[in-house]
Amino acid sequence: MDLTVVALMISQGEYPDLFHLQQQQYNLMAAEYLQEWNQEFPLKKFSDAVYQMRLNDEQALPGDKFYQVVQSLEDEKYKMVVSRQWQNEEGAARREWYFRHDKIIEFFLVQNFLGEKDEAKNRLIDHMGDSRFRGVYFLLVNLLPLDAAKELKEKLIQYAADTKDHTVSDTFVQLLRPRS
Repeated sequence: MDLTVVALMISQGEYPDLFHLQQQQYNLMAAEYLQEWNQEFPLKKFSDAVYQMRLNDEQALPGDKFYQVVQSLEDEKYKMVVSRQWQNEEGAARREWYFRHDKIIEFFLVQNFLGEKDEAKNRLIDHMGDSRFRGVYFLLVNLLPLDAAKELKEKLIQYAADTKDHTVSDTFVQLLRPRS
C-alpha cells in the first residue's frame, strides 16, 4: 500500500514523507475537501464514527451520514476507501464504502487516542489487549510526545507482565528505542 501512496503523491508533484504517509495523504485530501465542499474535513466527527465502527466490528463506512467524506476519500488521487456496488433483493442499487487498508483506518482510529481529555487517556489503557487496536499503539510511538510515549510503554510493559500478552508491548518498546 505504501508504494501505491508514494507513487500517487509523486504523480501529483508531491514529495512523500515516508514516516508520515497517511498524515500527508490526509492533509492533501483535507485541503481538497475544503476547496471542494467549502468546509473543513470533519476529522473528529468522522474519526469518532470510525472508532464506533471498530468497537462494533463493522466494516462498511456510514456513507449515508458521511457522503461527502467518502466521496473525497474515494477520489482517484487518494484512494483511501473503495466502494462496492450491487443490487439488493428488490433490485435497487446499493453501495458501501470500505477502507482500502488497515493503515488508513488506523490513521483515523488514532485520532481518538490523542489529546489531553480523559476519554483519550482512558482509551490508551482500555484497548491494550484488544487486537483490533494493535496498529494504533504502533502509530502512537511516534505521535505521542516522548514523555507520554515512555509513560505508555511502562503501562504496556506492566500489562504484559500481568497478562503474559506481549503482542503490543514488545513491538512498542522496539519502535520507541530510536526516539529515546
